Amino acid sequence: MKRAHLALAAALPAAAIAALLLFLPPAQADGRAGGSGGGGDGRVYGLGTVEARVLSRLGFELTGTIWALDVDQGDPVRRGQVLARLNPGDQLARVAQAEAGVKQAQAALGQALARLERAKALRGQRISINQRRQTLVSRGTVSVEAAEDAQAGSAVAGADVAVAAADVDAARGGIDAAQARLALERAILDKSVLTAPYDGMVIERSRELGSAVAPGTIVLSLADPATIWVTAYVDESLAGRLAVGQAADITLRSQPGRSFPGRVARIDLENDRVSEERRVQVAFQSIPSPFTLGEQAEVLVAAPAIRP
Repeated sequence: MKRAHLALAAALPAAAIAALLLFLPPAQADGRAGGSGGGGDGRVYGLGTVEARVLSRLGFELTGTIWALDVDQGDPVRRGQVLARLNPGDQLARVAQAEAGVKQAQAALGQALARLERAKALRGQRISINQRRQTLVSRGTVSVEAAEDAQAGSAVAGADVAVAAADVDAARGGIDAAQARLALERAILDKSVLTAPYDGMVIERSRELGSAVAPGTIVLSLADPATIWVTAYVDESLAGRLAVGQAADITLRSQPGRSFPGRVARIDLENDRVSEERRVQVAFQSIPSPFTLGEQAEVLVAAPAIRP
């Protein structure tokens, strides 16, 4: 009876270990999440998601209502292409008002220049009269009072020229101010148009026609398809085997039976202190079409084993 009890006690731990191995997830059973090195062929395993290195959230710098929205998700776009517009009505009126201000300032400058020319002509006449009278007064032909009046008139004419010249400078300053205001209003009008900053693809359309938006509200998300890669996490005990440029196989969760060739494009210089994993970016040799950002992906990197 004692031997039977001992045999039963010895059998229980073995059964528990067998049950534990039976229910382990595949990633641990084949060593992918542990320190054994990944796949059965010794490649380093990583699990991550499809991401874009160049991803932009686009919006307007103004408050307004979306008046035109010319693209949708999945559409390819070219740099400088118009993607969306705000209702330009109010701003167009401000631009027209600023243009009218420039014309008024130009007209004021023309008038000031005409006054300056008249003042210069009058000064020339007064100077000539003064010179003649000063000559005649020395001969006794005209009175001293007439000569003094001519000299005073010449001085007044000179002051009138100075005033007219100051008016011209002020008018030119008015033109500069009016043109600066016009440039500002046109720049604000340009901000009511949303353009693509680079060649890419629309990933998400967050607003629709007629939506009221504030500055910074995301309207469209744009990504550069050439920068699509997998951001994978590798156990730090295996990360020492990785190097930029190593070949890799990528498997997308949506296409489990297909493998995409790639290469290690970047290895982070800082580990995650909680999960004890290192982030590795693996670039596709040929970008999948279509692709889905955030999709789960597995990578197997052909990294050589480290010999002790």
